[in-house]
Amino acid sequence: YIVGGAVRDAYLRGAIKDIDIAVDGDAIRMARHIADWFDGDIFVMDEERGVARVFVTTAVGEDVVLDFANFRGATIVDDLRDRDFTVNAMAADLLGDMTVIIDPLNGVVDLKEKVLRRCTPHSIQDDPIRVLRAIRQSVQLKLKIHPDTLQDIRQNVAGIQESSFERVRDEFYKVLDSPNPSRAIRVLQHLDTLKYVIAYIDLF
Repeated sequence: YIVGGAVRDAYLRGAIKDIDIAVDGDAIRMARHIADWFDGDIFVMDEERGVARVFVTTAVGEDVVLDFANFRGATIVDDLRDRDFTVNAMAADLLGDMTVIIDPLNGVVDLKEKVLRRCTPHSIQDDPIRVLRAIRQSVQLKLKIHPDTLQDIRQNVAGIQESSFERVRDEFYKVLDSPNPSRAIRVLQHLDTLKYVIAYIDLF
């Protein structure tokens, strides 16, 4: 299944260069097959959880990144419920009808209503890096953060320092590389988040 941002961006008719693929089986094995088929490069990111990244250059010279991962749970619905925000919790079946969106958390509705909503009450707490991601994607996609999600962000902002340095750094760089970085920085400051990011990065 194609999952996450690629499905969201396809629905919004935006450009797609990074594709996440959830696999019911051995994701790393599939990633190796794809890398061999397209003469691409593969990087195994997490052997235990079955996560790998493939870099492919298309016939017209465009670079595409494909991330493969084992299901987060027993089914694709379980996988989607374990994701960060409803607008990213959608999938399309590569072996079925690609025009049908699997959308158990009503991400399409939230896209239409311009709302960024966490998938579950514990989504932010489970992975505090989602604090940064929420702010970045709300600015990038021009979405209003849902009040419940906003409250979770405020309650878990200090948890950013529980994430690895690399994840915090990479997510912060994405904020700086976003279409409106100044607005994103102001939101980070307003939500009392920026000081935790700067302090954590400064430790390294």
